[in-house]
Amino acid sequence: MKKQLVLLILVLWQFSALAQSAGDKAVFTTYYHDNGKVSSEGYLLDGKPNGFWKTYYPNGNLKSAGNRKNFELDSLWQFFDDSGKLSLEINYRAGRKQGYRVSHLSNETIREYFDNDIKQQLTTHYDTSGSLLLSVPFVNGLEEGLARRYATDGRVIELMTYKKGFLTEREKINHYDADSLKHGLWKSFYDDGVLQSEVLYKHGLKHGFAKEYDRNGNLKNIEKYVDGVRQEGAEELSRLELRRDYYPDGKIKVEATYRNGVAEGVRREFGEDGSIEKAYILKNGKLFAEGIMSENGQKQDAWIEYYPDGKVKARGNYLNDKKTGNWEFYYPGGQIEQQGAYDKNGQLTGKWIWFYSSGQRQREESYRNGLADGLSTEFEANGKIITQGEYLEGMEEGYWLYDYGDYREEGDYQRGLRTGLWKDFYPNGKLAFEGKFIEDNPNGEHRWYWPNGLKKEEGQYIMGRKNGEWKKFREDGSLFLLINYTNGIERKYDGIPIPENEQVNPD
Repeated sequence: MKKQLVLLILVLWQFSALAQSAGDKAVFTTYYHDNGKVSSEGYLLDGKPNGFWKTYYPNGNLKSAGNRKNFELDSLWQFFDDSGKLSLEINYRAGRKQGYRVSHLSNETIREYFDNDIKQQLTTHYDTSGSLLLSVPFVNGLEEGLARRYATDGRVIELMTYKKGFLTEREKINHYDADSLKHGLWKSFYDDGVLQSEVLYKHGLKHGFAKEYDRNGNLKNIEKYVDGVRQEGAEELSRLELRRDYYPDGKIKVEATYRNGVAEGVRREFGEDGSIEKAYILKNGKLFAEGIMSENGQKQDAWIEYYPDGKVKARGNYLNDKKTGNWEFYYPGGQIEQQGAYDKNGQLTGKWIWFYSSGQRQREESYRNGLADGLSTEFEANGKIITQGEYLEGMEEGYWLYDYGDYREEGDYQRGLRTGLWKDFYPNGKLAFEGKFIEDNPNGEHRWYWPNGLKKEEGQYIMGRKNGEWKKFREDGSLFLLINYTNGIERKYDGIPIPENEQVNPD
């Protein structure tokens, strides 16, 4: 506060000198509240405010301070609440916002950049400790490009793609499962935001492809993992040694391949009549799977898959190299991880159930033709429902509920896109947000609330673009800011019209 006061005194001295040099007509003027305290003070030129001005609350605390040049708002303007705390900073040039606008709210700080009164570049949100919460790129007043949402530990947890103000894609990344293990897609980025790596995890283990990129976005390395074990790249292109054992009559008894003397690939065992009785798949000398395999190399009938330590990983049937019928998958400890069925085409079908290692249900979903279709429910380890809704041909449809403890969200989907009224709730059950959507675009009145139930912000959207008067409130319910929008572009700030010398077409 002392630094701000010193800065304010220096700025006041500078602009006081400028005002005095503007001509003999510049007169320093003071206005008063009814209680006798100063309400505002500054220079009048030809009866109009010019130069540096300050306004005060009735309690004597500074309310705003800033300069006018040629009667237009200019340079830095600062606004304070009635307790004297800095609440808003705006940079102007010739009456238009030029540079950063910084909003200091009770629970976050928002930093926006304006060029000739139009929002451009990144808008960033920070929590009270200074940690980045959200970054959204703007072009000509509209969201454009890749926005990022962050967890309090700094990891990116959601990517949102905007095109001309419309949200076109949303991707959740870098999440943990109920046991605090990495699960799903994880991505990391260079300091300039370029993708550095992406890895798929399954309950703490790398499972799938792990990719690394250079700073120009070019793929420089790719590896494949299965349950945390790195798979040797392009094994099928490596030279394998074929070995055979024979029956006394010369018929093949065993046929297997080796790499550097270690069993690798398929091992087939034949009966005396020449039929394949058993087949094994080995990797680095360890049994990976066993079952029946046809002469053309297709898996048939019952198969068992194994972890590297020899424990059963999965069991089920194949038909012409495609999983079919009932299958069960297991944790390394032997507990069932998931179970369900495949149709004759190798696609998921019917009801599938996932379990925690404790044996409690984790998720239940129904499938048809390989796509989620029907009720989907996800549970915490204690049995509490955290996600529930219906799928139709792989896309969310109808009412959905998300309840992750620190927030609760509910609303309807149509063909995978949010539609109608959506609501968010705080852990105490109080409403945090309500607003309607059309094809995933906000539309109509939207309201946000503080945990105490008072309004935090409200305003109108028209198909994803802000329109009309938007209001922001402090936690005590007092009005903090008024902004008027037309088709997503700010037109008034606290009731002061913004000159429209140049109309910007958002399309």
